[in-house]
Amino acid sequence: MGGLLYKDFISIRGKRLVTGFSVLTLLMIIIKLIVASVGTPSGLMVENDEGEVFSFLEYLISVPAQMMPIILLCFISNWVPNVLKNDEKSKIHSFLSAMPVSKSTYIAEKYVFIGICIYICFSLSMVWNIISMAFLPDGFVLDLLMLYSSIFIELFSLAFIGATIEFPVFVAFGKEKGQMIKTAILEVIACCVTAYLFFGDLSVFEKVDIGEIMEWAQTHSFALMFMAALSPLITLALYYISYCISVRIYERKERDYE
Repeated sequence: MGGLLYKDFISIRGKRLVTGFSVLTLLMIIIKLIVASVGTPSGLMVENDEGEVFSFLEYLISVPAQMMPIILLCFISNWVPNVLKNDEKSKIHSFLSAMPVSKSTYIAEKYVFIGICIYICFSLSMVWNIISMAFLPDGFVLDLLMLYSSIFIELFSLAFIGATIEFPVFVAFGKEKGQMIKTAILEVIACCVTAYLFFGDLSVFEKVDIGEIMEWAQTHSFALMFMAALSPLITLALYYISYCISVRIYERKERDYE
């Protein structure tokens, strides 16, 4: 399985991604240390609606940590079809048929690979969030980053659920048809969102208050911790069920590869 994992790592251009994210992490640490040692000019201090003064520069540095989970989730959503597409192009199925690799092992490797990717992306998001929170005084920016970190587990559990749905679809229909199905679903969701933006009641968004959300998160911290502990167990169970379904689908498609 190690060779298959390395092959999929190469297929998603893993070396470039590792180098790129390592450089970004190093730059973020350097900038953070410079800001912490030099301080923030008074002209870059801003005041929020609650009258709290905080450094705009610190908030700006925290933006990558806020955006990182979304960016990584977009990467993960593309890796599932890409690892299967690469196998279709290289016609590896004919090669594997002559090797002592079972069908269940082949499918298990795909699930293990994406699982490792999700875990690494989750860890990277946590590292960026910790770097952003370093040297921060109590206040708006720190509370915002702590709020983000409290939902990381649930957020990346959604990545497992997405892979749980995508794998059987792409194994059954292949890259092109699977991508068409995925695109159709996303277009339906986009149309629903657009329709709501045009015809829905948008006044509810005017009542959204970040401060109230932070206060709610602190009040219900136990419930959030319970969800954080429970969601990985549920998603991993669904992930295993999806693996069993994909193995059965792949076994039925064996004759198409021979």
